[in-house]
Amino acid sequence: MGRAMQDRALLIEIELKRKQMIQSGLENGLQSDITLQLSKQVDRLINTFDQSQNAKTMIHSANENNL
Repeated sequence: MGRAMQDRALLIEIELKRKQMIQSGLENGLQSDITLQLSKQVDRLINTFDQSQNAKTMIHSANENNL
């Protein structure tokens, strides 16, 4: 799977997990263990996505400097 496909899959996973977190917050409260665990999972997914985007930026910059 290419990087663009991985990023797209990651964005979909982030959105699904975010919806689960919101639903949990409504049903269980914002401070419930379940909601907080889902929030941590969303944070990890977002961090993974950000790292991927930063890596792409660094590669793009390196390629431009080598032209």
